[in-house]
Amino acid sequence: MIFYFQHKERCKVGLQKINNTQIRCLLLLFVCFIAQHSHAQNREAAFNTFFSEIDKNGDINGSVAVLENGKTIYQKSFGYADLEHKKINTENTLFQVASVSKLFTAIAVLQLCEQKKLNLSDKFSHYFPDFPYPEVTIQQLLSNTSGVPNTGEVFVPFYRLNHDTVFTLNDVIPVLKKSQLPQNFEAGEAWEYSNTNYVLAALLVEKISGERFDHYLSKNIFIPTGMKNTFQKASGTNPYTRLNVAFNYALPYRYSISPVRVDTFDLNDYKVHYKSLPAEGDANMYTSVTDLANFYKALYNGRLLKSSSRDMLIGPSTKNNGKKIKLIGLGSEIGVIGDFYWGFGNRISLDSSIGKIVWQSGGMPGCRANILYNVDKQQLIIWLNNTESSSSMDNVFGAMALLNGKTTLVKKAKKQVAKIYAQLLETKSEDDAFAKLIEMSSDSVNYVLDENELNELAYEFFNAHKNMLAFETFRAALVLFPGSDNLFNSYGEVLAQSGKKEQAITMYKKSLVLNPNNEDSKKSLLLLEKK
Repeated sequence: MIFYFQHKERCKVGLQKINNTQIRCLLLLFVCFIAQHSHAQNREAAFNTFFSEIDKNGDINGSVAVLENGKTIYQKSFGYADLEHKKINTENTLFQVASVSKLFTAIAVLQLCEQKKLNLSDKFSHYFPDFPYPEVTIQQLLSNTSGVPNTGEVFVPFYRLNHDTVFTLNDVIPVLKKSQLPQNFEAGEAWEYSNTNYVLAALLVEKISGERFDHYLSKNIFIPTGMKNTFQKASGTNPYTRLNVAFNYALPYRYSISPVRVDTFDLNDYKVHYKSLPAEGDANMYTSVTDLANFYKALYNGRLLKSSSRDMLIGPSTKNNGKKIKLIGLGSEIGVIGDFYWGFGNRISLDSSIGKIVWQSGGMPGCRANILYNVDKQQLIIWLNNTESSSSMDNVFGAMALLNGKTTLVKKAKKQVAKIYAQLLETKSEDDAFAKLIEMSSDSVNYVLDENELNELAYEFFNAHKNMLAFETFRAALVLFPGSDNLFNSYGEVLAQSGKKEQAITMYKKSLVLNPNNEDSKKSLLLLEKK
């Protein structure tokens, strides 16, 4: 009996110790959970504040997603996929992602290379003997070192002859031959962004695989990675026959008050050239933030490419001399796109302070797409817009900085001076517009002022037969940029075309005082003085 009671007491003590340990562990786990939950809430709140500010500026109409280690930290959609019917954007809305499509074309080519169906060092003319630039290799197409002219230079002259023309991939080589355009440089000796390179790569995928390009992507990339709704638009087809596709919206002119569906723009508008060009391989993929999140998981888990091939995607390409292709401060229709190395369909940021950042960007009339991936930390930022946004690059890099606690690197979302000035000219007086212009030009924290934007705005007014507003815009621009020979040259041109010969001569002379090497001003002045 004594032994029994002693044993029972020892058991009680042992149980008490175990329970205390368990309680301590549970308390610790609970504290950790609360801390993690609080941290997650703080980050979500920070992103909500960040994107809400951008939304207030009218610079976002689409969907964004922020992921880390495959888990969604923040996801939100803004605005409408269909403005007329008030259909909102969601995480499953399909957006046109423009040049982001190039990454998928590069993957398709590398897959065929892994299957030993081609070599990157092969001459493209080996597969297409009629190709008019026989020394260009497949690798030079992917690295944008081919020197092949851009699609706009090649196809737009033929499009203008017949607005009903719809070019396909099979037209690329015949049109290149017919255009007789020289290479912009010897293959491999320089770098130049050319959509034609990736259109040709898509044509190659069709030839080698024996499948239509859009079918190949669906079978070998979209379906295997869980991109359930993503599709590549084939030339001449209508993407809006599919479910959940966002219409693209843009201001027809900078002075326009309301955005318009891009597919309804006047046929003479430059923006509809995109309807006729063979934009497969270089653009016209439609996807969602949900599908892109699935794609990145698959790509970096090795489900699409071997690691050696993936390294080619996210490593700097080189020229013939072995030097890496390094671009500084490059600009485009989507704004200044930063400092980077060019990979295959990828840009690799030169700034690695928070990890190796690879990214894609795309812009077409009425849409913007930006995707950043931090390879070292498995962090992903996706921003898809079905409107135009000139500050999206700053903002998407700001989101990556915010994700890494680098709040000092986050730039404030800014409004475009030229657009606000243009709309005030249309809706209020010239004095009101000019006063606001001066006010905005002094506030670089909240506004971005671009000389070229004002120059193009003046031309838009002039081409719309709003001559007085064009003249007013040039005069206002010259108050802000008095040292611009280009503005004086442009002002001279519209004055000359308006029959104001003497005033035009004055402007051309001033342009040459500022820049004696302005050849256009020289020629134009000579012609006017002969009359």
